[in-house]
Amino acid sequence: MKRLMIASAAVFAVAAITILTGVPQHVAAQSGSRAGSGTRTYTQGSGARTVQQDNRPFEAKFWDYLVSAKYMNWAPVPGQTDDATPGNSPHGAFLKMYLNRTAAGRPKELPNGSIVVKENYGPDGKALMAITVMYRSKGFNPQGGDWYWIKYNPNGTVAASPPEMGSMPLAGKPMGCIKCHGEGAAGNDFAFLNDGM
Repeated sequence: MKRLMIASAAVFAVAAITILTGVPQHVAAQSGSRAGSGTRTYTQGSGARTVQQDNRPFEAKFWDYLVSAKYMNWAPVPGQTDDATPGNSPHGAFLKMYLNRTAAGRPKELPNGSIVVKENYGPDGKALMAITVMYRSKGFNPQGGDWYWIKYNPNGTVAASPPEMGSMPLAGKPMGCIKCHGEGAAGNDFAFLNDGM
């Protein structure tokens, strides 16, 4: 019984640390193929315990994380303010960029765990068109700098490529993101924000 209590305490401690540090679990371990949530009952010793499982796709859970972590309060790119700056295609005419602590602490390297969020605004600088995210996760895609890419609609749903390009969800390893950032960004890191630092 004592071992069970120690093991349970360790599991809860790891879960608490994950929630408090705000670092999502390894992206490669996430599955985007399951939807919905469910419950599972575990029997341990003389009692049964019911645990709520969240089987939504990673992108949905990640959106919830970004909102709960209040990404709008994260740091801007070093040397910039949190005001919108001019952008270009395929992003908005104006951009606001936010970095989590990992990215803001080492913007030249953008180590694993870095999250970069770009709010993409229309020509008026006020209409939010999309939110594009880069999340660096070791081993996810070494050929693409280990970045996990997601383009969200303003309501938090995952955007899709145009019908002429197959209406594919823009999440994971979208070739357009990888190609543009891979060919255009300096330093072979697939990020433009630190070019010239």
